[in-house]
Parts: sequence; structure tokens; C-alpha cells
Amino acid sequence: MAMAHLFSAMIKTYPAAVKIADNPVHKAIAIIVDHKLRPESSSEASEVAQELRRMGVVKPVIKPLNWKEFAPRGQDPAGLPNVESAARTLRYRMLGQTCRTFHVSSLFFAHHRDDQFETILMRLQNRHPYRGLQGIREANAIPECHDLHGVYKSGLLDDQMHKDPYLSFKPPKKEMRRLRWTLKSDSEAEPWDQIRFCLGVNDLSGHFSSNIPRDLDSRMPYLTPLNCEDGGVMIYRPLLQFDKDRLIATCEANKIKWFEDPTNEDVTLTPRNKIRRTIRTAAPAEAEQQKRVILDMSRDARRRVRLEEAEARRWLTREAVILDFDPNAGTLRVRLSPFRVANPHWGRGRLFAQARRASRQPHQRVIAAIVIRKLIEFVTPEANLPSLANMDNMVDRLFPELAAQTHESPSPSPPAPAPKAFTMAGVAFDPLVGPSGAQWFLSRAPYPSTKPLPERKLLGDLHSPTSPLVGATDESVSRHHHWRTWKTPKLWDGRYWIRVSACVRARFHILPLMPQHAKPFRKALSPPQRARLDRLLKYYAPGKVRYALPALYSVQAVPGQEADPTLTLLALPSLGIHAPGLDRWVKCETRYRWVDISLLGLGTRGRQGPVVGGGGRTGPHSMRIREQRAARPPARTRCDGASRRGTRSLRLKKSALLP
Repeated sequence: MAMAHLFSAMIKTYPAAVKIADNPVHKAIAIIVDHKLRPESSSEASEVAQELRRMGVVKPVIKPLNWKEFAPRGQDPAGLPNVESAARTLRYRMLGQTCRTFHVSSLFFAHHRDDQFETILMRLQNRHPYRGLQGIREANAIPECHDLHGVYKSGLLDDQMHKDPYLSFKPPKKEMRRLRWTLKSDSEAEPWDQIRFCLGVNDLSGHFSSNIPRDLDSRMPYLTPLNCEDGGVMIYRPLLQFDKDRLIATCEANKIKWFEDPTNEDVTLTPRNKIRRTIRTAAPAEAEQQKRVILDMSRDARRRVRLEEAEARRWLTREAVILDFDPNAGTLRVRLSPFRVANPHWGRGRLFAQARRASRQPHQRVIAAIVIRKLIEFVTPEANLPSLANMDNMVDRLFPELAAQTHESPSPSPPAPAPKAFTMAGVAFDPLVGPSGAQWFLSRAPYPSTKPLPERKLLGDLHSPTSPLVGATDESVSRHHHWRTWKTPKLWDGRYWIRVSACVRARFHILPLMPQHAKPFRKALSPPQRARLDRLLKYYAPGKVRYALPALYSVQAVPGQEADPTLTLLALPSLGIHAPGLDRWVKCETRYRWVDISLLGLGTRGRQGPVVGGGGRTGPHSMRIREQRAARPPARTRCDGASRRGTRSLRLKKSALLP
């Protein structure tokens, strides 16, 4: 209620000052979640909505949760063993769908300082490492909605195609009129059309992540890169710095009723309630001091994680790790330069040099694990990336110079074994050894035979008439059918957003390219298209990579039989190859999911960069001098008395430091 009051007061006081992408905000929507776990929850939701209507600007919307996915008909969802996690999933998905309905991209939560304290205490009890002690984040993409288009990191491209997009990158009309008037008085001003072009008013492609650089190869047919999705709903928590008591006092001072969920008092319901009760029973001064210490620790953990992420990003950009990213096939080619650790010969004459190198190695391994996670994110079909604690084996494989040493040996270490292929998080790592150094080819791992293939069902029914591909004429299609509107894109295999529009009542399935259907599909193509398909597969999807490409199939049931429906391969939408004449009755649009495009198209800033995890920057000249000194043979000691005395005194100084 406090946040709703603050939004209402801000919009009333500054009606034109609150803007998102230069678009003024005139009203706010308050989403009231009715969990349906108690009989009186619906009446409480109505009471909250009535209180919000009194504010005038905030529009309340009551959304009850539907438990049929977790609780069968007649079962009380309150008795589920995982009721807390199930309620969280349903709540976030309902919030995401509501935001998509109202074209909302910013969702504000009223989490406060006490919620942050309770969250960190829970994670401390569960022995989370420092990354788990960051607590509730101030801003993040909405969770539990990775397969909802327009909700999770998607939907911006479709929004920009509307006549009145919600998020506008064009200059406001007032600014355009002022700019036109200013340039009009200039006799040497350029034509207005050229000015609009220079301002980017007509072409907004630079604002999107679809501009993926691709090296042109004259020997191969050019394949236009797929657009990559962007946008979605972001969650913000502006009240994390304020205590709950202060928010209650704000409501009381403005004569706003404060509502409290009665289930928060049930210590047997959730672990958070038990921790909340423990905090309340402690002495106020002691609890406040403990809260301050815990929150300071969480702030330090967030700062440490932020610095580690920034260091990993700098290493990726400095070394130009990503050589090529192909969204059409979902592949990534990288060159992983060795982590430049300090030369072991430099510290021969220094005390604690080996200990210094050993102390830096854990930090360097963390940075390497973060780098690998950022690369996996380009290709993996999984919604959740592997944790850093589970990536030690991958760090040893991809960065052998950072492998943990069990003992110290004066003899030179044996040469590293040849890199071998492996799989992690649904991503296949294949080594590419060439004259330019070791490279890795990342692609979708082959589908296991023990699990069903990823599948999406689109439009129509199984008993629809025969499709034009197997007998009907184009005239009959155009005479008796009309084009259907585009449906909401569906996420296939966690990588591709695909939607279909057709003028026939047919059922379409999205499945991987299967060998038994590839031969008749190839035979139906014209000779030029057949040759183009072979060249595209050889260049962009070699080997088993092609069998992870999305393929569009028409599905038709066999009349009078209960056998499996008949599948007919119609198109490979990511490669732009389809059956002859298919575009006259079926349209298919494919986009790649969101990836961090800012890591692409970057060149190396220098031949040598700073040591990751080391101190300051070491220049090439200083490094060359150190290498020359390390390569020199040790000088022989003269036999005169002065030299003997100097050597003896040096040995005495060294021995004085030993225990």
C-alpha cells in the first residue's frame, strides 16, 4: 500500500515528469494476487482493491491463481508439500501474463529492508556461498516465465512494429518541431529527409540486437542472420532501503489502511515465517545491530560479484574470444586464450612468489567459470545456467593452465593433453585445432534417445483436409481459405521463438530435423534449392548440428486408424529453405532468443593484457626485461673476501626469516 500511495502521489504531483523512454506515465496498475489458499482471501483482495480506488490514479486488477496444474480437481492446494514454490511459480507467470495483456514492461515490487534481512538469514542457514548471500536484487528480469513471449526478454521487435509502440526510440514530436525550426533558419541546412535519416528516425535497426556481424565468404551462399529477441518485463524493487515500520508509518500518516497477510504468522507454513518470529522475539537493539551487520555483508557480496562479472566481461572483450556466432544454427565458435598467469621463473629469487601465485589461482578460476557461463548462455537450451561450483571440471578442460596443482615439483610440467570433446548444460564443446591456435565449437548437444524430442504444436487439427503440398491446388486454397493472424510465438527447445500463419486448417509441429524425413524433403526441392541446401548444411550446420535445427512439419491423422499421425517435412525456417510453393499458403517466422550481443564483434585491444587476478598492469617492455633476466644463467660467486662476506651476509638475512 505504501508503494501504491507513493506512485499515486508522484503522478498527481508531477503529471508529465515521470517518463519511460520519453513517454509520460499517466497511471499505474496495481495487480492484486488472490492465492486462493484461504476462504477469506477473495474478500481481502476486494477490500484492498477498494482502498486502491480511493487513490484515484492507481487502477486495481484482481488476479486469482489457478492451481489445476499442481492440485488435481478437488484437492486443497494448501496441503501441497511444495505449496510455497508452486505459489511462486504461478504468481510470477500470472504477473507476466497480466503485464503482457496491459503492455507493461516495468513491474515494481514493494520488498523492504526486513524482507532482505530474512532472505539472507535463510540462505545463511542453508550454508550458501557468498554468491547466494547477495539477497534480493534491486532489478532483474521476471523469473519463471522463460517460455512466455513478450514477458521474458522478448517482445520488443513486435512492439516496434505497432503503429503506436509502447517503447519509442524516436525523438518526441515537440523535439522534432524545435529541431526543424532551428535548422530551417540555416541556409546551408541539409534536406529534411537526409536529416531524418541521420537522426535515425526512419531506421531504428541500430537499437535492436538483431545486427549480428557475419563475415562474408564469397565461396558460400549468404544467409541472413536471424533477429535476436529483446525486451520483456523487468522487476524493480525501489523500497529495499526502507524498513517495514517506516512504510507502515507512511500509510498511517496519509490515512491509508495497511493490510497484512495472516499466513505470515503461521510458523509451520514456511521457513521464512519461522525466521520472522525469531527476529521479533529478540531484543530490539540486538536485532537492529544484527540486521545492520548482515546487510553490510550482503552489500559486500554484491560488490564482489559485480566486480567479478565486470572482470570476466573485460577479459572476453579484450581477448576477442567470440569469433563467430550463428543464430540460424545456434552455434558459437570461440578462441580461448590461456589465462596469462605470472611466469614461474620470475619469482625464483623472491620470497613467497609461489604462495602469491597460489593465492591468485582461486580468483582466476572463478573468472574463468564466469567466462564459460557467458559462452554457454549463447547456445544452451536450458533456462537455468549451471552454478560456478559445478564448473571446476570445465575450467580444467578449457583452461589447463589454471588446473589445481596437488604438489610442487622442480621439474617442468608435462605437456597438456590434446583437448577432447565434452558436453555441459546441453551444449557440445568440440575442439578445433588449427594453425591459429586451439578453438572450440559450441553447438546444441545431440538429443538423448531416452528423452522425447522437443516439440511445439501450432494451429489446426489432425483431421483437417489434405494440405496443398500433397494434392490440393493453389486456386482452391485462395478461393476457400483466408490468412490467419499471427499467433503468439512459441519457444522451441529453449532457443528459437517460432510462429506460423496459414490459410489452411492444418496442424503444424515444430520438431528437430530428422534423417528419415530429410530425404523426401530434399527430393521435392528444385535442383538449385537442393544444391543451396547442401551447401548451407555443410557450412553452417556440419555433422550432427543439422539434426538440432528447427523443422516445420505438417501433421495429418490416418483416416480410420489409430496409428501415429503422418509427418511431412515442409521447411527449415532458420535456413530459409522450404518446399516449393509453401509460401503461398504457410508463413513461418523464426527468431533466436535473447543473447548478450554486446560481446560480439569486438577486436583485441592489445597483444598482451593484464594478469587476471594480479595487481597492476605490466607493460610489454617490463615483461621483456623480466623474461631476459629469468633466461640468464645464475652468476658465479667470486672467491675474494668481499664477495664471500657479501654472500655470507645475504645467506644470514635469508635464514633469519625462516622459522
